Amino acid sequence: MPAAQPLSDLSDDALDWQVLLHSGNASAADHARYQRWCALSPAHAEAAREAEALWLDIGHTPTAQVVATPPARRKRHWAAGLAASLALLVAGYTGWQQAPIWLADYHTGLGQRQAVTLADGSRVLLNSGSALTVAFTDRERRVVLNAGEALFETASDPRPFVVDSAGEAVRGTGATFSVRRDGRVVLAQGEATVGERSVRVSPDASAQTAWQRGKLIFNGKPLGQVLAELERYQQGRILLSDTKLAALEVSGVFDLDEPQALLRTLEQRYGLQVTYLPWLAVVH
Repeated sequence: MPAAQPLSDLSDDALDWQVLLHSGNASAADHARYQRWCALSPAHAEAAREAEALWLDIGHTPTAQVVATPPARRKRHWAAGLAASLALLVAGYTGWQQAPIWLADYHTGLGQRQAVTLADGSRVLLNSGSALTVAFTDRERRVVLNAGEALFETASDPRPFVVDSAGEAVRGTGATFSVRRDGRVVLAQGEATVGERSVRVSPDASAQTAWQRGKLIFNGKPLGQVLAELERYQQGRILLSDTKLAALEVSGVFDLDEPQALLRTLEQRYGLQVTYLPWLAVVH
C-alpha cells in the first residue's frame, strides 16, 4: 500500500485546486476531478474544507479571475541594466545592515516570525524583518514598532495601549489589530484609532493578516506589488526586467515557509522566467 500523502502536501494541493477553480478557466471536467480528489480520503476532504475557508478570506467574487496569459512577450534586453541593479542591491543591503532593529527588545530576521507575551499579558506576533521596543509606564502601555509589521492582541488593562509607528500613534485597547511600519493598520476586532481617526474592522482582515498563518494571499494584485511583498520574506532583491510586467495581475495563496515556490509558480502559471544571481532574482 502506498504511503499516505503528508498533510502539508495535501494543504498545498487543496490551495492549488482553489486557484484553478476560481481562475475563470476551470472546466466542468476540472470541477469533477476536484470532487473526486476530495473523496479520496477524510484527510483530502478536510484539506479541501480548510482551503475553501481560507480562499473565502480573500473576498473573491464569482467573477474573480487569474490571468493565465501574460502580455505578448518580446525579446527583452535586461542584461545592460544588471550592473545598476546590483549597485542598488548593495546599497539596499547596506541600508538593511545599518537598520537599528538589533537594538530593539524583540526582533526577527528575514523569513522569521516570533510570538511574544508582554508583561501586561498582551500578545504580539512579529512578522519577518520586524522589531519592537517596549516602553511601558504607570500611565500607558507604549510600544514602538521600529521596523516591519506586528499583530497585537491587547490584554485588558486600565492603561491605554499605544503602538508608535514612524511617529504615528495607534491606540487599540482591548483590540486585535496589525500595524505595518509603512502606515497600514488592519483592525480585526475591537476599537482602534490612528491619531484622531477611528479605524473600523476590516472585512478582509483575515486575508491581510494571513502571514500569521504562514500564508500570502493575493487577489488580482499587480505583479510589482506581489514581488515587493515577497521580498520582505527572503534574502536579496527581486527585480523586474520589464516595467510593463509590473501590472500583470496575480492571484493565489502561497506558503511563506517556501518563498521560492511563489517564483516557481509565476514561471509555471504566467509564462515568466526567473534568473537567479547571488542576492538577486530577475523576473523577465
